[in-house]
Amino acid sequence: MADETADATAGGGERRGPPQDPFAEARAGWERQAEFFDELWGDEGDDFHRKLFAPAAQRLLGVERGHRVVEFACGNGGFARRLAAEGIEVSASDISAPLIEAAKRRTEAAGIAGAEFSVVDACDEMEVRRIGALKPPFDAAACIMGAMSMPALRPMLGGAHRIVKPRGTFAIITLHPAFATSAVSISKGTEDAEADDPRGHDGVRVTRYMSRYMMHGVTSPQQPERQLYFHRPLQELLGDAFATGWVLDGAEELIAGDASPDSPLIWRQLPEIPMALALRLRKPA
Repeated sequence: MADETADATAGGGERRGPPQDPFAEARAGWERQAEFFDELWGDEGDDFHRKLFAPAAQRLLGVERGHRVVEFACGNGGFARRLAAEGIEVSASDISAPLIEAAKRRTEAAGIAGAEFSVVDACDEMEVRRIGALKPPFDAAACIMGAMSMPALRPMLGGAHRIVKPRGTFAIITLHPAFATSAVSISKGTEDAEADDPRGHDGVRVTRYMSRYMMHGVTSPQQPERQLYFHRPLQELLGDAFATGWVLDGAEELIAGDASPDSPLIWRQLPEIPMALALRLRKPA
């Protein structure tokens, strides 16, 4: 990881020294703001989760009633409850103990059975393996919008490969590494351009992609403080997956569309630019 961080503002923001312990800071960011995110996400997740990310994950996973799924970075449990309500058994985990407590409260209040929650550091492969130690292999795994908050991905990918059955799937949804980074600025279209002229459309200007780096950014403009994110180019994201035994057999690039009509974020203005990347990994037979 590069020895610098960038504030996730348009064009990259100010440069700062690296945190002494990225793993500890990443955890602390979610611990301190758990109450805010629990309220923001509610029972079913925000608009982006409900209308864009969760449906894409379900399409890629291909799971149905009676299947078993392990989820990482589950937040307050919205996706786990969504699957459990359809008769899918879910073992969901997150690094943040307060978020896991919120997930348990909301699931119990909703009267939903079939979802269990535990505190697991997905950057520790042995902790990931222990999730499936006393149970049959899972049919699938999922990580929705959590990979960019993890300083390392191989522990999660390697551990999941051990506890998912052969031909099982792993759906990973993350911010698009080419477009949704701190090294992107908005490029405004020219007002007097013809309708079919690309110069007449808003776009993005990418100034940094190939190098890995840490950045302080936000999930929501209203959150109390910025938190640590980790940019990695697609070749490294997939390289970690391939190195741990997974193969790629599905992908979708997700545009915001009408997922969050009241959002102040830029993505609804960019119908040709995907904000997120959804990957389906598969464990070979």
